[in-house]
Amino acid sequence: MVSLLIGTAVLSGCSEKQEANESLPTSAAPTTEALPQIGPADFPVPDEARTKDAGGAEAFARYYIELLQRQQDVPAGEPLRDLGPDCQECLRIALDFDEAAAANRRFEGGELSITGAFGTAVSEDRANLSFLARVEAGAVLEASGEAVQGTQSAAIERLPSAIALDWSPDDHCWRVSGLSFG
Repeated sequence: MVSLLIGTAVLSGCSEKQEANESLPTSAAPTTEALPQIGPADFPVPDEARTKDAGGAEAFARYYIELLQRQQDVPAGEPLRDLGPDCQECLRIALDFDEAAAANRRFEGGELSITGAFGTAVSEDRANLSFLARVEAGAVLEASGEAVQGTQSAAIERLPSAIALDWSPDDHCWRVSGLSFG
């Protein structure tokens, strides 16, 4: 009997006429504009790599190394030039990729990976990161599949490496200003 009374009270309370709220709820949280896309359309620089701090610099360095690997597989140098327009080593690697594509050559092996933690120093608009890289054995191959003479290399386990980054306030993104392997 008690449950029937409670049920009736709840139902009658719901059946009372109430005026509708004329305003929609608003969010108190401010909206942030999306960052403009930087990098290849199918492999853009991730948001975590676009913060002006040590974590952002390290994320950008990881992204750039992954981009190097990705562009080696294509091969195409433009994305490397776009993100490292003042980096001589980046421009050299980009040119190598473009020349390989023009000659119908491809890269086999040579995968590059970061091993261990970064040594990171950030000041003002610059970040310098040191790291150890691992490079798999590799070669540049002709369209026939034969290795181009002088391009074969053995694997390197602990290659001392470094990357220098400059902050671009216009793009809200890091740019590579220097790159060194070995």
